[in-house]
Amino acid sequence: MKPTRSLLYGALLLHTLLSAGTYIVAKQALTEIPPLALGMLRFGGASVLLALLLRKLRPKGSRLPRPEQRRKLWLLAFVAVPLNQGFFLYGLSLSTAAHAALLYTLTPLFVLLLAQALLGELPGFRTSLGTAIALAGTVWVLFARGLDLSRGPLVGDLLIVVAVLAWAFYTAEGREIVAQDGALPTIAWTLIGGTLLFLPVGLGSMLLPSTRAQLAHASREAWLGVLYLSIMTSVVAYLIWYWALGHLTAARVAIFSNLQPLGTALLAHVFLGERITASFLLGAAVVIAGVLTAQLRSRPAQPRRKPAI
Repeated sequence: MKPTRSLLYGALLLHTLLSAGTYIVAKQALTEIPPLALGMLRFGGASVLLALLLRKLRPKGSRLPRPEQRRKLWLLAFVAVPLNQGFFLYGLSLSTAAHAALLYTLTPLFVLLLAQALLGELPGFRTSLGTAIALAGTVWVLFARGLDLSRGPLVGDLLIVVAVLAWAFYTAEGREIVAQDGALPTIAWTLIGGTLLFLPVGLGSMLLPSTRAQLAHASREAWLGVLYLSIMTSVVAYLIWYWALGHLTAARVAIFSNLQPLGTALLAHVFLGERITASFLLGAAVVIAGVLTAQLRSRPAQPRRKPAI
């Protein structure tokens, strides 16, 4: 049975909340655990859980991808873990949680472009207009808060932009496999494969004496952060994301990432005591207006027609 639009949007709002928490949790965990080691722990744990879910929920003959899918899945696996998360964690260690959340609002723009190139989707006028409004709100917040152009934060922001590009590619290119096989197998196959590709650098980092010393002295909060990133982000949030992607266009799903800066700011205010400025609220209002505009009932996306031969 096809889920209602209200259920889909509610699930995406939950995804936004979980993802907003990711920036806070990951930033705090990175103060005690190096980026490569954190990535290894996060996706190693997620892979074990996803493998168990595949074994429990999928029939024996359908737990592995079909041979014709494997090349594409290995590509998505590389993009999802070594590329996306490698750049994200290193970038976040240099930047801030708020900057990371804001930069991830570029996802809809990149997905719109990739959807046209890879999926042949033509987004409706309101979706495009809503994306433009939401991005305008993002730019306002970035400049209103001031851009730190010192080497560390700037390099961190640039690394996060690479991660955003990778996530947009993963979102757009993986939608076809989700439609064929469902969200759980797609997430499991790509994250398990990505963890295997990440294993040489991740495990190598964990074996360094300095990293081993940091892990030995990591606090309980840091290890709880690893659990959050492994379960709530890499399994629950990813499954919600791709489940919704199986029922909505890539651009319409991705635009919900524009709500993450507001969610991140609220969580940072509650748990970290960070002040929410008036300029940030104004920018967030513009972002929400863009999201609402994009969700108004409009002409559904139509596949691009191939020219007659």
